[in-house]
Amino acid sequence: MKAPLPLALLVVVAPALAGQSRASRQIDSAYAQARAGRLDSAEALLRPLLDSSTPSKPEEHASALVVYGVVEFFRGSDSAAARAFHDALEIRLDLRGDWMFRVDSSLGRLWRRERTRAICGMPEPMAVDFLPPDTAGVGSPASVLTEKPGILSGPMVRYPEHLRRARVQGRVVVAAVIDTTGEAERGSIKIVESPHPDFSGQAIHYLEKARFRPGRIGTRPVRVCVEVPVDFRIRQ
Repeated sequence: MKAPLPLALLVVVAPALAGQSRASRQIDSAYAQARAGRLDSAEALLRPLLDSSTPSKPEEHASALVVYGVVEFFRGSDSAAARAFHDALEIRLDLRGDWMFRVDSSLGRLWRRERTRAICGMPEPMAVDFLPPDTAGVGSPASVLTEKPGILSGPMVRYPEHLRRARVQGRVVVAAVIDTTGEAERGSIKIVESPHPDFSGQAIHYLEKARFRPGRIGTRPVRVCVEVPVDFRIRQ
């Protein structure tokens, strides 16, 4: 078993933890037990959420899995922690885990690996070029790139009229694997986060039609997994 979790773990895992539902209270309590090093008590609180005997929203279930993954990591079971993180990301790809590096660098790297796999798929591309802060830092695969992918051209993005009238704005983060010819690989495009589903479709369309300068290692073009921000702003 690894050392008990330091108090630095007092970080909100997901917005759901701030809620007042029964599931949120159980996650909060499990989190507190884990911080105190009482890992069995933490699991006992999480178990009804993990086996769905306590009703929960998808984001609450994902948060419970993240906390469970941290518990398993500090029990010394990296494989069980990785499975929990993977399952959480299957539910909510927009979960952020950069706080884990402040807890334990190995925990942070484990989270990063599973997030990369969830976003980029398997087999993993040669390199990853993600937006900060979640995947930036020590040991990032992007460090091997001699030249990062760059957007050469792309289609016009249509602002959904009903969202314009409602003055809904925001940023979509869309991920894709850019192949050696500078195109997004079929089936690799994923929405990482989005303020509205109707923005998501436009962002996907953009990545499908955009053309990139491929990433390179030396002079050799390589497959690179990227996150691309697509902003929807209303000019004042």
